[in-house]
Amino acid sequence: MADVNLNVGGTIFQTTAQTLTKFPDTKLGSLKKNFSMDNSPTTFFFDRNPDVFNSILDLYRTGELHFPSYFCGATIRNELKFWQIDKTYVSECCLESLYRYDDEMGILSEIKSLQERKVLDIPEDECREGCPRDFLWRLLQYPETSRKASVFSVVYLFMVLLSTSILFISTDPDLRQPIGSTENATSSNDKTLMYTHTSVPTSIWIIDISCGIFFTLEFFIRVMVTPQRWRHFFCCPLNVVDVIVITAFWMFNCMVHVGPVFLHRKTFSFLVMILASARLLQLCRFYRFMCRFSSFDVINLAARASVGKFGILIALFTLSNLFFGYLIYYVEFDQRDSFNNAFVGFWWAVVTMTTVGYGDIVPTFFLGRVVAMLCALTGILILAMPIAIVTSNFTLYYAKLKQYTMHRKESKQKENCKKKEKKKKKNLCKTVSPISVLSVKPIR
Repeated sequence: MADVNLNVGGTIFQTTAQTLTKFPDTKLGSLKKNFSMDNSPTTFFFDRNPDVFNSILDLYRTGELHFPSYFCGATIRNELKFWQIDKTYVSECCLESLYRYDDEMGILSEIKSLQERKVLDIPEDECREGCPRDFLWRLLQYPETSRKASVFSVVYLFMVLLSTSILFISTDPDLRQPIGSTENATSSNDKTLMYTHTSVPTSIWIIDISCGIFFTLEFFIRVMVTPQRWRHFFCCPLNVVDVIVITAFWMFNCMVHVGPVFLHRKTFSFLVMILASARLLQLCRFYRFMCRFSSFDVINLAARASVGKFGILIALFTLSNLFFGYLIYYVEFDQRDSFNNAFVGFWWAVVTMTTVGYGDIVPTFFLGRVVAMLCALTGILILAMPIAIVTSNFTLYYAKLKQYTMHRKESKQKENCKKKEKKKKKNLCKTVSPISVLSVKPIR
């Protein structure tokens, strides 16, 4: 059959009509009706990428479709769509180049959605740029917007560290001061006696109250200036934690001073345990502080991407614990005072597989020790998998976030340059005064 010349983006490719008719359902195969009948060469022009067309033409020559690994998945898909070639023709060794595009776009969409959720600006119709509400919101929420916001973020972190330190210092009985006699105390719990008959020094109490006032004011200011509706604001888990911590803080301080007089000791101990545990949620403020920085988003994204795989590993870990816990019970069946039931064996398997090894229960029989070695090795293998999964996801998301941040930064710089040019043009129009036109009266 006649030769066919294909001009693709200025590059000439020469083949035969017989080669192109191997796949009649494609664009090149449908050119059969336009071939010359007198065996003279026929020329067709396509304004497409000639580099990709090398791989496309090889499909008609060899029956296999391969693409270089450096081609973007979007480019490959666009070319396949134009040449009307189905994706199923792509060889298995090149599927990574084809479908890597989907994975990368999925990661970028997650990064974009996370960044968009973090950016909550006040609408211009409610508050113009530079008004007190806009200033306070950016001061509290965006440390990178100004030097004042950066200073406030440092102060916020310092207050979180200070309040957390006081939370732990207040539990040291050597630092507390007695406020009453313990001679008539009937409670057998020394911790309850410590809270009922001792108090922290006045200086520490003042610092603690100052931290509580700071976080209370900061929370209420955020409530007043937030661009969100209050319903959405209080649905945020971190804001709910703030409400719990602030409420527990003031209730705890009131109860410590008033509770021993009006409450029963058991009730007082129970309330101290509940409120003190609720106050410990203030550690979530570290998370809230770190969420203000884009680099911390990598950990969140990597953790979300690993949740599904963690579920499988947790199920595998649980099944292994059940297996070794039940097995060790019967292996140590003839041993007295060792593994009284399978539940004790399950507890022993969890402690062994996590390499904690409390030593409260140990196998004494030879076969029991063999089972213990197998249990420990299995635990090491299972627990090593999450580390590899999180590390790979962290590396992947970090690279994509870095690329997205750089691209976004360049786009913002370009927009700022355009705004500056517009301002310069406006200033020039204002400075240039209009030419005054003199009116000349005719002489009579």
